[in-house]
Amino acid sequence: MSGYGRSLDRMTLARPAAITAALLVAAAFMIIAPLSLATELEAAPHLKILRIALCGLGALLALGSGALRRVAPASLAVAAFAGFYVLAAAWSPFPLQGVAYKSIFLSAIVFGLALGASLADRARMQWALRLLGVVAVVASVVVLHQYRSNPVAVTRIGRLAFLGMNANAVGMTAAGYLFLGTFLALSERGAWRLVGTIGSAVLLTLILATGSRAAMAMGLLGVTLQLVPWIPRPRRVVPPVVVVGVLLVLLSETVETQAIERFTDFERNTRQGMWAAGVRLFLQSPVVGHGWLSAGRSTGNLQNAYLQVLAEAGVIGGILMLWAAAQVARTILEKRRGLSLVDRPTYYFATGIIAGLALHAIAESSLLHGSTVNTFLFGLALGLVQSLKPAARVSHPEQPRVAQQRAARLYDSRTLALR
Repeated sequence: MSGYGRSLDRMTLARPAAITAALLVAAAFMIIAPLSLATELEAAPHLKILRIALCGLGALLALGSGALRRVAPASLAVAAFAGFYVLAAAWSPFPLQGVAYKSIFLSAIVFGLALGASLADRARMQWALRLLGVVAVVASVVVLHQYRSNPVAVTRIGRLAFLGMNANAVGMTAAGYLFLGTFLALSERGAWRLVGTIGSAVLLTLILATGSRAAMAMGLLGVTLQLVPWIPRPRRVVPPVVVVGVLLVLLSETVETQAIERFTDFERNTRQGMWAAGVRLFLQSPVVGHGWLSAGRSTGNLQNAYLQVLAEAGVIGGILMLWAAAQVARTILEKRRGLSLVDRPTYYFATGIIAGLALHAIAESSLLHGSTVNTFLFGLALGLVQSLKPAARVSHPEQPRVAQQRAARLYDSRTLALR
């Protein structure tokens, strides 16, 4: 065999190994990222460094798997916006710290995009979502156990604040995990489906316990979109929905009343002051923004990602953001045409994540910080959408019906399980 042939074989063997390694790094990242925000953990500063290292390592591994060859216009647009948003910190009062801090957001986005793009193989994609889904469910069960066994230690003003984490941060993390649990509950069979169903009920309970209305809206929008491909098959949807409803009623008995009351208090708005400050900051420097809203150590949070972009990157950043959003929407709409039945659950899973996070960004700026799992999940979802292939075209008049029947059987059978 020639040297070129041996080199090609080594590359072919290395790519699945790189993808597997990137997935394991992603699983570790989903555990470390939330814990790095826990102020009651002495190791939290070290976990932040580990979170950043995992993000960078995962991005390198995913890119090394050949994801660069599958880069689509939407990914390039998002990366361009993220790059400008990071570099905008160069004209802030703290340029080095600002660029370094904002690079966390860029690395998380790139990690998710590259990993999603590398999962073009359906079996590998299923294995990846199973792994991440199980991590999400196990983490949620641990938090719920702590909440039920010692609620006083993990609540602040009646809201779940696990290990000192902000209640809204707990809620948005749980909502991100809920997307994964719901996917298992709807798209899998057997033990995987059971794990996803139980996990979805636990995660909804945790969101209730945080009293985070933005997290609840984000989670419900994403879950609703995941139900779309199953509407023609109600027998597939009804059992997990009923089980989740029953478990939610049972588990929510221990949720603090103060947290639940937040969902019905429509007069409560704790963000108007921050939003007004964001508008004033934008008007002070409307073209290029202030670069980075910070006192030199941590970022200022305007509790609205769109205002955050305008205040820090100005109209130029806003235009790049709109361009990236338009490219993402265009990709989603284009992929919907010609989509095979087998890929519909994955498509709506990814679309639900993107839509849910876009809605959540109205009330939080966390998507731009990269310190939570949701920045990574946004990139992963976009990468997954772009990796979906259109259904094969057929020319014989009888073949479309036969192909559709075969796809339907595959869609609802155990042949999707990994062999």
